[in-house]
Amino acid sequence: MKASRWRWARLWRDYKKGFCQLSQWIAVYSFPLSKDLGALVGFIRRYQLPLRIVEEKNRQLLLTVDDHLGQILKPLLQRWEAGEISFDEVQLQRVAPGDRSGPGETGVQPPQAPESGPENHTGNQPAGLQPASPVLPFFPLVRTPVSLVLIALCFLGWVLLANHSADALLITPNHSGSPLSVHSSLALHLQRGEYWRLITPAMVHFSLAHALFNALGIWILGRPLEARAGSLAFAALVVFGAVISNVSQYLWEPQVRFGGMSGVVYALVGAVVVIQRWQPAWRDVPYGIPAVALIWLLLCALGIVTFFTGVGVANAAHIGGFLSGLVIALVYCALGGAREFNPDATVAGKL
Repeated sequence: MKASRWRWARLWRDYKKGFCQLSQWIAVYSFPLSKDLGALVGFIRRYQLPLRIVEEKNRQLLLTVDDHLGQILKPLLQRWEAGEISFDEVQLQRVAPGDRSGPGETGVQPPQAPESGPENHTGNQPAGLQPASPVLPFFPLVRTPVSLVLIALCFLGWVLLANHSADALLITPNHSGSPLSVHSSLALHLQRGEYWRLITPAMVHFSLAHALFNALGIWILGRPLEARAGSLAFAALVVFGAVISNVSQYLWEPQVRFGGMSGVVYALVGAVVVIQRWQPAWRDVPYGIPAVALIWLLLCALGIVTFFTGVGVANAAHIGGFLSGLVIALVYCALGGAREFNPDATVAGKL
């Protein structure tokens, strides 16, 4: 009994200690929900600062346990929110013990011009402080409604197919004649006004793993694109990518039933590739992800994935989607859209 009582007393003491530590977080700065804090999150992770971001009362709050750090960062945050500086230009430096120029043993160095050209963003990092690997940014859900709908549609299409209710969403396989003839299955769909079949095959998934994989692609690639470009521009990319990928797959293998959001995901990959070349400072999508997606595309196109798994792959949909993403992103950037992907750009009020 005494041992049990002692154990409960220790648990209660640990709980109170943890609660007291949690209550020590103080607000440093607040941002509207529409403010993209991706650059700030990257800065926090890069230097492992004792900061956290939470949502409260329709605001994004930056919290810290070090009041001195908050006092140092506040003017820096004000300048960043005003668009005067970029966190890519802000550096931290070690200071001697006892020097209170910064929190603990770290001080903040104001932005300075690079010494050897615009590409020198990491060469001036102080010893012992290396940038962290890219992380996925935080976006309020209200800024990415189209992406969330697409993710939901992945699972809805899988459920409908499992219940034999997805036929009206697919392009009926064409088993005789040319897929472009007036008597082809696609032509008959269009003659009946069933234009949605050009898009809705993207909803239908043949397994739960298929739906999960594509939903993950939308989450990683789609939300950063939508948050920056706006929901209308993002929806246009999705619709264009869906039509091109579905028609490409139908023309390549008209006798095969197909479906899935992979063509749309590869349209997003194509858009990311173009935007990251046009706006190199945009890192909401880690650079390695498009590279991995393209390697997977190549493995599928060469038949390696099908050989080892026995699963058919809609390669034409992947390639068509990727090319459509490249084209629409090139047009978008040429018209000035790339400026929205500047890490310090304000994206409030986008539709």
